[in-house]
Amino acid sequence: MAEPSSPASRLRLLGPLRWVLFASLALNLLVLGLLLGALLDGGPGRGPRSIEMALGPIVRALDEEDRNAILGSLRQRPDLRPPRREERAAALAEIVESIRAEPFDPERAGQALAAQSGRVAELQAAVQAALLDRLQAMTSEQRQSFASGLEEELRNDRPHGGDR
Repeated sequence: MAEPSSPASRLRLLGPLRWVLFASLALNLLVLGLLLGALLDGGPGRGPRSIEMALGPIVRALDEEDRNAILGSLRQRPDLRPPRREERAAALAEIVESIRAEPFDPERAGQALAAQSGRVAELQAAVQAALLDRLQAMTSEQRQSFASGLEEELRNDRPHGGDR
């Protein structure tokens, strides 16, 4: 029987972990692609779906004019363009290669994964900054109305049953 710290034991433990990491990355890339595509494609009046994934109930509490203003400011940022197909393929290839490498190099795999999550974090920060800019441009009455709408959205977002 191999010791828990033996290379054979570690490889057996890393096998499922490798697939979990790969699946997680694939899901992150899918969400990032959908989010960036929704943010940057399409015209005004398409409803809140485009930034809802980034801010959830906050976006639903905004009126159409505010959502469109936020989307407009994000569309003007060339740094938020979705990565080209070749770039996505190269990033995934690096992750796959880092997972398959023998010996496994967790630092290399971590860097490859961090590059993808960094892109998602940049996008989220940009959406939040655009929201803050829009809130700052609102009158006090508009912000109060938005806050009331947000409270309503939060009440509607609560899971049903079990809450008391």
